[in-house]
Amino acid sequence: MTPRYFEISIVRWCGEFVCGRVTQAFFDYWKGRPEEDLATFMTAWETDEREAGVPAARSDGSTPDNWYEFDDVEHISNAVTNNNYIRVVELEPGEPEGSFRIKAGGYEEDFEISAIAGQMPKNFLTCVRSIEVDQDTDGPADPVIVGKALAKGADTVARCTTSGPFDIRKLSISYIDFDGDHVVDGLTYDGQDLEVEGQFSDGKAMLFYLGDLNVLSPYGGDAAPAAGGVKPPGKLRLLAGTLWPSFATTLKAVFSLFGFPVFLLAMIGAAKYLHLFDLIELKGLALRIIETQKDALDEIAELAAKYGIGLPSAVADAFVLYLSVGNTMARAEKGDLVNVDNDDSDHWSLFKEWLTRGRVDSLLLSLPKITRDGFVRLFWPVMMLYRLKTPFVVTGAGPGGDIISSSVPRRELSGFAEMVTEARGTWKGQTVQDFRQIFLWHVVLVLGASALTAHVLQRLG
Repeated sequence: MTPRYFEISIVRWCGEFVCGRVTQAFFDYWKGRPEEDLATFMTAWETDEREAGVPAARSDGSTPDNWYEFDDVEHISNAVTNNNYIRVVELEPGEPEGSFRIKAGGYEEDFEISAIAGQMPKNFLTCVRSIEVDQDTDGPADPVIVGKALAKGADTVARCTTSGPFDIRKLSISYIDFDGDHVVDGLTYDGQDLEVEGQFSDGKAMLFYLGDLNVLSPYGGDAAPAAGGVKPPGKLRLLAGTLWPSFATTLKAVFSLFGFPVFLLAMIGAAKYLHLFDLIELKGLALRIIETQKDALDEIAELAAKYGIGLPSAVADAFVLYLSVGNTMARAEKGDLVNVDNDDSDHWSLFKEWLTRGRVDSLLLSLPKITRDGFVRLFWPVMMLYRLKTPFVVTGAGPGGDIISSSVPRRELSGFAEMVTEARGTWKGQTVQDFRQIFLWHVVLVLGASALTAHVLQRLG
């Protein structure tokens, strides 16, 4: 039987994780200091750039030169299983010999880990080691420092060979519970260990903190207990929590320097058509404003006609309404995709991912950062297609305690909240906005403001 080849990727959150013992003097020096100062010390390029007078980190009087060398307890780089999914793509041998390429028309499927875990064999997810650090102590028995360089991408990629179709139930993932982050330690398919390698990732945040090493189980141990037994928020609470952030984002976009004039023009245009279809009655000053706007658009259309450009006033109205929505969507995307720094990424690979997989976020990230804002304004319906599937953006403390801004698919918000709650022991300080609501709030504001303004002008006129 002809062998078949499959690439297995664990996609979305990944990173490099280290934990190392430090002296009590080092612990005491940094414990009361701002986290930013500790991060500056740990990430200094040269040792002579570090803050002077810091006690030695190790008992032999030395301090590692690099943050990732604080790792005598644990050091691992891989994807996490929390809030991630497994992507499986069929491959075929390519050129040169020994290389592989995606097989045209071959098998391809994504599996959300949290959604399938309950239906999988017992060995699907196996914790091989647990590390738990207590940050709320001033007198640690075993002081350590933890460093987490968090990223988004595909940092755990492996290839398996089968004699038949791919079966997700034959896949096993071992992981280290690294103080709340379940970091992949290895992959096995049908009893065979797979060689794991990285592919690509975009750095999102770096986090450093001190604490007491409370739990350090050897390989083969059980997972650390969930923090405090705190229950994550339910779906109703999560959805209710999206109302104000989504509305506030819409208001900020509408009343921005560029957005407000466009909003006014869109509002006048909407009022004109509401009047045309007898949905509202305009007279007096309101009617004069509408007529003035119509005359201005007619003059613009006549001017455009002289240059051979057909621009009916209805088209101009539609364009203003279109651009008004685009401004709001671009403002909403600034906190997530528009402002992502990924200059070191392979932009061509991201563009090909859009072509082959239809990932609109990959299309946007393949563009130079300076052009993304304009792209969203002009092509916001394309972004809306992406946001129908991935409507939520969560801002706040992530699973590791760092501040993140993460896009979350429609069916995964509850799982993301559960992951953060388990890791941090609370779901507080999180802001969740829903792009579907932002679009609807904008339409409501345009129509509502048009009708209200018309009513006020009628009374004044």
